[in-house]
Amino acid sequence: MWIRNLCVFLGSERFGWTAAELEERLAAALCPPCGDQHPSTQGFVPPIKGEHAMVYVVDDLAVCLHQEVSRVLPSAVLNEEVEERVERIETGEGRKVSRRERADIKDQAHFELLPRAFTRSRRTHLIMDLRDNRVWVDCSAEKRAEDIVASLRTALGSLPVTRPSPAVSPAEEMTSWLQEPAKLPNGFECGDRCALEANDDTKSSVRVSAMDLQRDEVLAHVASGMHVVRLNLSVDDAIEFDLDENLDLKRLRALDLIQEDIDNLDTEDAVAELHARLSLQGQVIRGLLDRVYTHFGVAGTANAQAA
Repeated sequence: MWIRNLCVFLGSERFGWTAAELEERLAAALCPPCGDQHPSTQGFVPPIKGEHAMVYVVDDLAVCLHQEVSRVLPSAVLNEEVEERVERIETGEGRKVSRRERADIKDQAHFELLPRAFTRSRRTHLIMDLRDNRVWVDCSAEKRAEDIVASLRTALGSLPVTRPSPAVSPAEEMTSWLQEPAKLPNGFECGDRCALEANDDTKSSVRVSAMDLQRDEVLAHVASGMHVVRLNLSVDDAIEFDLDENLDLKRLRALDLIQEDIDNLDTEDAVAELHARLSLQGQVIRGLLDRVYTHFGVAGTANAQAA
């Protein structure tokens, strides 16, 4: 397991679940098979294939795995079947099929074809930080992350979390970093990617990749009124990532400082490997989130309230 994208939710109350309680509640929310007439189903599955444990806890980081299974019935296949049925009726009965009858034919065709459709599974890791009262979702899309957290909330019965609410505008701050890299927090460095967006109603955008971000043509976009909505950064030579305007971390990648430790992990024991990876990456991400949230004035976490 390696977290590649990070959408974070902050607890408004302390997480009080034990590992045993999480195991019990997630086991009760096991993802069921996708029935013949069900377009999709969702729930939780063991993070390690072949194992029965629903959650693994390392350094107060509890990892679980969400699964969504959906039946794939391409619209082109359905439409072709409908057209064939309509043509048979019109040819055989010598009449025109009405719009309402066509809709009924489509519903019937969908009902009959759905059980024969292929199924597709989407699995997403979630990590509950039981120490800092945060939920990490390994997902690049905020809407999907919210849906997965809602599924976790249903499984646990309650999950009071909210998205980060920064006091300092991330877009304005990242734009300032692009213009003057010396303003970056200690240990942070700009990389070679960014995305800029216009401040006006056009919302025109520019993506820059594999380029020195201090080049005149890049800075000219800022001078024209654009602001940075995503910026490639690295921290302490340990990890590289893209920070976006919602304070989500995208395209996480280990750098030399921890990549060597990852390469040396024992991959023969799946459980031991997961524990080691979670411990190694988890501590780095914890520290990174603390520094990012402190810099941008994120408030409202349980830790802040307790302090």
